[in-house]
This record gives sequence, C-alpha cells and structure tokens, in this order.
Amino acid sequence: MISYGNIKAFRENEKGFTLIELITVIVVLGILSAVAVTRFQDLTQDANISSTKGNLGSIRAGIHLLHAKILLAGVSASNPEWPTVAELNNNALDGATRPAILANLKVVEGPSGGVCASVCLPEDLVSTQATLAARKTVLTATTAQADTRTPPGGAGGWAYDPATGQFYVNQALPNDSKGVPASQW
Repeated sequence: MISYGNIKAFRENEKGFTLIELITVIVVLGILSAVAVTRFQDLTQDANISSTKGNLGSIRAGIHLLHAKILLAGVSASNPEWPTVAELNNNALDGATRPAILANLKVVEGPSGGVCASVCLPEDLVSTQATLAARKTVLTATTAQADTRTPPGGAGGWAYDPATGQFYVNQALPNDSKGVPASQW
C-alpha cells in the first residue's frame, strides 16, 4: 500500500505540467492572440489614414505654392488663379496656356504629363475605389460642395474646387481616431 508520504516523494521526482496547467496556458494565449489580432487590424487602417492625410497635406501645399506663383505671374483668362482639375490630374501646369515662367511646374514631386500611366498624384489610401487610377483621380467639386466638404461622388479619390482651391478626400468615411470624417480632414 502506498502511503501519503510515498506519493509526495513520487510527485517530487516527477517533471512536467499537468493537463489543467497546459489547458490554462493555451486559453490565456488564445485570449491574448485574439486581442492582438484586433489591435493589428486597426493599425492597418490607422496607417492608411495617416498616409492619406500626409498625401493630402503635400498636395494642398503644392496647390497653394502654385497659386502664389500664378498670382505673381498675373491672373488672366489663359492663366486662371488656381490650377485646373486637368492640371492636377497631370501633376503639372499646362505649358500651352500658362505663361512660360509657369509652364510645366509640378503640384508634387513625381511623374507628370504623358509619363504617368493615367493620373500622376499620390493615391487616396482610404478610398473605396477599386483601381489605383481611380484612387488618384481628382474630381471637380462645386464651391458649395467644397465649403461643406461634401464629396461630389463619382470614381475619384480626391475632390477639388478650382474656383477656391479647396482640395479634400472624395468620401465621408472612414473617420479618423478623433471621429473626424475623411472629407473633413
């Protein structure tokens, strides 16, 4: 017959984990991995939002720099105050209609004109558009739409009002971490 003292001595020589201990560890690891996967999925969306905001800031800065250069060159019928939608989509001021000093100036650094496969601006990474060209395309917005940041709709990642120079994301969603809709960034 085995006494309590003999079982205790036997257990002290045994090495390894009990089934209960192993199951507990597996359950804890499962819970931790479920939380981590959810967090990492949110990081992808946050990264796309941040990239889109960076692209938006770069394009806006380029538009305003071109606006200042246009004003210095003098506004006329062939030299409108703000870049046109076609010029933004080509990433260059039109050399045929603009004064020579402004010809082919770029909105942002990168390809322009015929070098581009379709549209030259950086893409809107949060866009729901299916193609890269659509996510890079600038659509015309009216001044009323631009003042309220209403997306004009259509297949384009960006919206632009050539009368006022307002440039924004062509969709309301997603919201950023502060709850601000994409068209309001």
